[in-house]
Amino acid sequence: MGVEITPGEKANISSLLNRSDVQALLKAFIDGSLTVLKPVLSQTGDFTYPEAEKIMGSSSRVVREILEALSEESVLLEEPFTLAVVCPYCGDNRLVIELACPRCDSTKLKVGATIEHLECGYIGFEEDVENMVCPKCGKRMRALGIDYRKPGVMYRCTSCKEFVGDPKRKYTCLKEKHVFYEDDSVSKEVCSYRLNPSKKDFVGKWVMDLNPVAEVLRAKGLTVKAPARIRGRSGVEHTFTLLASGNDGVDTVIIDVLVSDKPIDDSALSLIFKALDIDASKRIMVFIPGLTEKARALFDYYRVLPNMSVIECNSINEVNDAVLNVLNNFIEVSPQIM
Repeated sequence: MGVEITPGEKANISSLLNRSDVQALLKAFIDGSLTVLKPVLSQTGDFTYPEAEKIMGSSSRVVREILEALSEESVLLEEPFTLAVVCPYCGDNRLVIELACPRCDSTKLKVGATIEHLECGYIGFEEDVENMVCPKCGKRMRALGIDYRKPGVMYRCTSCKEFVGDPKRKYTCLKEKHVFYEDDSVSKEVCSYRLNPSKKDFVGKWVMDLNPVAEVLRAKGLTVKAPARIRGRSGVEHTFTLLASGNDGVDTVIIDVLVSDKPIDDSALSLIFKALDIDASKRIMVFIPGLTEKARALFDYYRVLPNMSVIECNSINEVNDAVLNVLNNFIEVSPQIM
């Protein structure tokens, strides 16, 4: 039985699932091209999700925030992947680890294989013993296990001259330069993600496949990105469901889709204003399952703009045909795209 979604949760899920980058990620989960999203330790020391970054076209920070949000809504399931030591003060996991003397706290240590003369108690590095003559008492060490032994690899503090078998771990975080020791450290669970099977049908009602549209546009010689991030004339960066453009940047087509569980009100005007901020030959805005009467009366103004098409569909299954119908009419009057 699927997880119940309360009315309060629906608003949160709607805002997430209507993001083009989120739709691209969930589509990969639904079609099986992505089963488990695993973290990767980056060169900067952060755990990131490069596979999701590539699919979504988003930064590592945005990807992490979205994964956490989808997990909170039970759309994705978290699975333990590893435990990482993090700074107890700022939570950063980019750490420099030094070995320190447990007696004097100095990090000036020397490491090597050691030898111990059982008669006089001398302990030193094997490399400092010549011809098996004890540097302390001058006697020759002849038989292993009788008059000398090898304790193994040890550390010697060059400050207090003491030998230690297990030095302290001293951590410094690179973010705020906080210094702490292993006993003070805290662990952070790093997770992998997979689609919650009980939410697959629910998510499927929101996630659409625009490949038929993309194939038509590519056949006309256009480059297609889905999703696409574009900086508008205002300087604000917007995300659209699909962008198609020619090599010279002209004949740009942008498509954006907004899905809801009920008719969409005039709050969806933000989608129109976002589209108008972008230079494009054709703008197609799709609303599922359509607009309220009040919103439709307001949106009728934008339907008559020469490069703006406002489409209402009952379900995502109608989107490709509706968009292709608009594109076919547009392509017929746009010889540059032929």
